[in-house]
Amino acid sequence: MKTMGERKVYDCGMIQDLLPLYQDDVCSDASRTAVEQHLTECEVCRTALEKLRNNYFDDRLIREKNGVLREHAKQERRKTVTIGIGMAGILMIPVIVCLICNIAVGHGLDWFFIVLASLLLTASLTVLPMLVYKNRVLWTLGGFVLSLMLLLFVICMYTHGNWFLLAAISVIFGLSVLFMPYVIRKIHLPEALCRSKTLIVILWDTIWLYAVVVICGFYVKDPCEYWEISLKITTFCLIYLWVVVLIIRYMKINGWIKAGISMVITGISVALVSDVVAYIIEKKWHMVLSDADLSRWSTNAANANVLDANIKLIVLIVFVTAGILLAAVGIAKMCRGRRG
Repeated sequence: MKTMGERKVYDCGMIQDLLPLYQDDVCSDASRTAVEQHLTECEVCRTALEKLRNNYFDDRLIREKNGVLREHAKQERRKTVTIGIGMAGILMIPVIVCLICNIAVGHGLDWFFIVLASLLLTASLTVLPMLVYKNRVLWTLGGFVLSLMLLLFVICMYTHGNWFLLAAISVIFGLSVLFMPYVIRKIHLPEALCRSKTLIVILWDTIWLYAVVVICGFYVKDPCEYWEISLKITTFCLIYLWVVVLIIRYMKINGWIKAGISMVITGISVALVSDVVAYIIEKKWHMVLSDADLSRWSTNAANANVLDANIKLIVLIVFVTAGILLAAVGIAKMCRGRRG
């Protein structure tokens, strides 16, 4: 601060430090007088005050908008929870009626638990999504799976069956194939695993597929023979799946070449899968493609093997040709990219 005659001249830095207090009207009278006196003479500080006021109103509008949105979200959540509780109450009506009827006719609480488990399954898809706010889909899927397992268990107990594990594992495998890619994207994983989500999904599905194959062995007459055959066939099919996934996910080449390689592998697998299965079962190797004769297309029983071989040969030629063309396009694009 300098003094010129009887008038004080203030430094711009000091005035700009006081501007937020001046804007909020919380500075002293002496500071307010100093700021107003300086603003009448300093264009730079007037501009700074104008920007501060603009930012102040913008921030205030943002805060008010966020407050309105939060309040609206709270009201919507309260309405949703109220509706969910109401639906839960409605679902309790058949439970109570069923309980009374079951007791009135002198039965034990046997099929009552089936009704209860069925309503829990319904509630997992209707009431539960209304009662949770974060990760709603994950909670719904989890509730659905648990209530479905409970329903299967209760029905198995009521019918005095021994099929619960088989049904449960099969259902979990089917649901995993459908929903695991979505679930793995939503759950939090350690940083080291974030880049391996594809492998985690395939590994998870592989484990449950083997579990289905193993559990089925307990329901056949000769489990050892069944496991020997089924596990070998399953492994052969999974090798194809894993190879294609690893090529698509981890090979450092463009998508055209990946698609071409995958097409060739698919064609070879389709052509050989029946030969491999027959070898595993009968212990005899016979390549079906050796029976191919494109001049014979009769559908009579004598030509059944030839017709099958012809179809597989055409599939193999189409897939391999398409794969080679795709790979050629990819190589051409890659070469042009390097030249450019």
